[in-house]
Amino acid sequence: MGYTFQPNTGYLMPAHFGPVRSQDVLRYQEVTRLSIPYVTDKDALAALLPEPFEPADEPVVTVWCQMGRGVDFMAGGGYNIVGVNLAAVFNGKKDHVTGLYAAVLWENDTFPILIGRELLGAPKLYADIPDPWLEGNNWYFYCSEYGAKLIEGEIRNATPADDAVCRRIEQETRKGRWMCWKYYPRADWKGAELSFPTAVPSRPTINQAWFGQGSCRFFDTTWEKAPVSVHIMKGLKTLVVKEYKPAVITKGSSDLLISETRKLE
Repeated sequence: MGYTFQPNTGYLMPAHFGPVRSQDVLRYQEVTRLSIPYVTDKDALAALLPEPFEPADEPVVTVWCQMGRGVDFMAGGGYNIVGVNLAAVFNGKKDHVTGLYAAVLWENDTFPILIGRELLGAPKLYADIPDPWLEGNNWYFYCSEYGAKLIEGEIRNATPADDAVCRRIEQETRKGRWMCWKYYPRADWKGAELSFPTAVPSRPTINQAWFGQGSCRFFDTTWEKAPVSVHIMKGLKTLVVKEYKPAVITKGSSDLLISETRKLE
């Protein structure tokens, strides 16, 4: 007798081995995050948003790097992320949500990539991402594919913020919504098996924060050097920098609220 998939039960491939350990909340004990926002051309940002997303009034791109440690679904392990968010508004038939649309994320561990793609619809890819590092008052990060550098970021002259500012950052971050697009192609690669937007809430805690002057770079590459990401880099390079906004480094913890993640309509 063959295996029978149970209704209302969570599986990951290969699903025929049975359901995996599930959680309502994914806990990150230690999170260091570097965010470099800048204003870009509104039409260029709009071109990367699937309908019915629209650019926010201020077309801001945020290039960010996150180092997570003590991750409970990884049995206390950790991983690094480099991502690009776009300030966007979702104007659906039922939902109207303002927040950050995840254009792309690179991560340096396979397991969170699978969880994020299959469960949340997050646009995750693999890359080499060393820990962000501090030299004096300057922070640096980068990611690369097969040795080809994709993105690098720098935050100079980092100045600490007081507790009141940390609380304000925490409150603003909790109010926002991170949005993705869950897309699974048909087996013959002709159209989609499913395709819809998602909203992924989180509950960060900010213990320390610093502000500085940020800058970032999207690298030119070729299919021979970066076959997975070459078309993504071409799209990101259309997001020209018009003006950098204050960059921020935060340290704290975070809860990813899986049970509250939902399809937008």
